[in-house]
Formats: sequence, C-alpha cells, structure tokens
Amino acid sequence: MGPFEPDRETACTFYIQPIFSDVSDVVVIGAGVMGASIALDLSRAGRNVTVVDKGEAVGAGSTSASSSVVRTSYSTLDGVTAAWESTHAWQAFESHVGEITGPVARFVRCGMLMLAAPGFDRERTVGHLETVGVPHEIISADDLPVRFPAIDNGRYGPPAAAQDPGFFRSADGLLDALWLPDSGFVDDPQLAAANMMQAALAAGATLRLRAEVSSVDLSTQHTSGASQATGVTLVDGERLNAPVVVNAAGPWSAQINARVTADLGMTVTTRALRQEVHTLGAAPGFLVESGGAVVGDLDLGAYFRPHFGDTMIVGGVEADCDPLVWLDDADACNAHVTLELFENQGYRAARRVPGAKIPHQPKGVGAAYDVSGDWVPIYDRTSVDGYYLAVGTSGNQFKNAPIVGGIMTRLIEACDRGHDHDADPVIYHCGRIDRPLNLGHYSRCRELNATSGTVIG
Repeated sequence: MGPFEPDRETACTFYIQPIFSDVSDVVVIGAGVMGASIALDLSRAGRNVTVVDKGEAVGAGSTSASSSVVRTSYSTLDGVTAAWESTHAWQAFESHVGEITGPVARFVRCGMLMLAAPGFDRERTVGHLETVGVPHEIISADDLPVRFPAIDNGRYGPPAAAQDPGFFRSADGLLDALWLPDSGFVDDPQLAAANMMQAALAAGATLRLRAEVSSVDLSTQHTSGASQATGVTLVDGERLNAPVVVNAAGPWSAQINARVTADLGMTVTTRALRQEVHTLGAAPGFLVESGGAVVGDLDLGAYFRPHFGDTMIVGGVEADCDPLVWLDDADACNAHVTLELFENQGYRAARRVPGAKIPHQPKGVGAAYDVSGDWVPIYDRTSVDGYYLAVGTSGNQFKNAPIVGGIMTRLIEACDRGHDHDADPVIYHCGRIDRPLNLGHYSRCRELNATSGTVIG
C-alpha cells in the first residue's frame, strides 16, 4: 500500500496468478489505476484482456503515491467535463466495480478551495464550470477566514524556497477563493486500483505480475507498408500475441514507447518526473471530519488536503523556484523524501494553515510521475495500428481513472471499425452528466494546451 492509506485491511492480497494464455485480444501494459480501469471496461466489452506489469502488486507504482485528489478546477472545457463525469463515478464507485470481495475505496467529499493567485485563470475555469454545470462559489477575502478559520488567506506570493529570506515576508493583501463543494479525495488510491482489477478479473481478464515487457512486437502490412502491433515479448522471452496493445505503464511509458521500432506519430511526448508528497500533523480545524478541504495554493506554491489520523498531505505545484527532477529511467527514482523539499512544502502548508504540525523527521514518499508537456494526458491511438496510449496520466489524472477505461474502449472500438481518429476525433459520451467529450483533446499530435502546468494531486 501507499504511505497514506487509512487504518484498515486492504484488498490487495487476493491475487493468485491464473493459468496463462499466450493469445489475447488485448495486452494492457501496466497494472496501475489506469491499466486496471482499461482492463475492466475492455473485459466487460467482451475482449480477452491480459494485463502485464513488472511490479509485485497492483497499483504499487505512482498510483500508490498519488494524493488521489478529485477536483474539477481545470482550465480546459474537456478537462472539466471529464473530471465532473469522473466525480460522479467516484461517488458511485461501489456500484461501478460491482460485487467484489473485501473493502472498497471510498470518495471523501470535503470540497476544494482554489486560492486566487497569478497563474490560475479563474475566469476561464469558472466559465467552463458554468457550461458543464459544476456547482461552485466565489468566497470573498473577508468571508474566507470566517468559513475556514484554520486557513490564513494572506497574499504571500510569488512562491519562494523555504531557505529564501523572502519566504517569510509579510502578507501584502488577502486572497479570495473559488469553492468547489463536490470535490474531495479517494481514501486509498492503491485500493481503488485493486478494486477495479478484481472486477476486471471477475469479468474475465488475466493478470500477470512480475512480467516485464522487453518489446512491443510489430508486423508490416504488405499492401500499405504500415506497421501493425502483434503483441509483446517479455524479458524472459515469452511472447504474448494480441492485435491490440495498450501502453498504460505510467512513469515507464516513455521507455516502453522507445522499444517500439516504428514512428508513433507523436508530437506530444511524456517524461518521468520525480515528485514528493509529505505528511504533516493537521491543525485542529483542518480535519477530515471538520474544516478540512483540498486547497490549491499557487500563491505559496503547494497543494494540501486533510487525511485520516489527524494528518494532512502536502505536495508541490511545480513552482518556478522548485527545480524539476526529470528521470530517464523511472527505476532510478529515489523513493525517500529529501529534507529540502520537505521543508519547502511543509513550511508552505504551515504558513497557510498555521496550526499544522511539522514532524521532527520528514514523512512522506518520493515517486516517479508520468507527465506530458502540458500536463494533459494522451489517450490516443498511434501510427502503429493496434498500439494505443494511455500515458502522461500521473498526478492530475487519478481523478479520471473510472472513465479512462470507457474512453479507451470507445476509441479502440471506433478504430477497429476503420474510423480515422486523427482526422475526425472520436467523441466519448459522458453518460452520468450527459455531455460529449472530444477525445481529440488528448491527441498525441495536438498543439499543447494552455494550462496552469501543475499536478495538484
């Protein structure tokens, strides 16, 4: 399990390796929350799905390090649409996964505050919220400390490192905030992945852990000369045949793509980025049971939310003063927290929530996240027929996990029928909110979206 799970038994120990088959309709690379969601929907659609992951457990990679924030504060209309549909899915997550054994991950509706700050285009976001029908409210600078007394709403930005003398400058004004009452977090991200994988296995999927992919296998179509996926080969030499391969390998996705000996037609790529998330003691007025909310704080350069056991989780928002640590090999990620980042993020949270308790020893986790150039994921086909991407998802896409399986299933089915998704993007219908989602928004060859460029969970 990840470092932030509630104190209860998990459902991550039910996996018994099934009898293996070397022939499937689909091979999904990655058993994180995205791979589990994709396997679930494809299996329910009648596909013979095999999930492979080199790890020891479902959701043990970046999924387990997620802060599992569920929010709708996106700067694009499609981003808000997908997040609002997903919020409804999390609210009904138990029915989404169906009858499975053991505990089921829970959505905690605590609301979210997006503090006013440069870099957050609130007017555009509010416009999208109104279009989609997401409840929201602007809380004035005078009312904010009345409604959330644990929060200091002073304007301290721009963000600075804790070691910078300017970090302790006095406030030069007060911040108001955008309030999203239906936002919150999922109590255990790895359990959520395990729940969806268990449901996928019940629907007929096969799971293979400790199975690392060495190559994505291709053939050449004689009439067109185009490449076609034919399956994958594992590092032990075993071959798994399938006409459809989905890369959902998280921080390892770019390394998988590099093993494909054909042009994928990507103008948007992904890289592994090291992140840290830390645990502090929560202020008395900032608890899950009362007063605590997810807070996006671009003014100080952090996000945080309440958690169980009177704690709070704190992460960064890629502020200019915080150097980004890119990784060529996700396996090289240092899983231990560093004192410098712990102080930067912990002090920022403590400044915004003065009653927060900073532990004597850093507590938290370091992990590799998979991000694109605009922090928007890629849910797309590639120029190799049958090879699909669900990548660039780490950090801000956990919230969309329940619908990613449906998105990829809709895309694969359309392309199987010969639809030219590159020329005429597939539309996914968000049935819970009755709105269309243009999957061209997630294209591998899109122009980069203008976003805040932050993870926030």
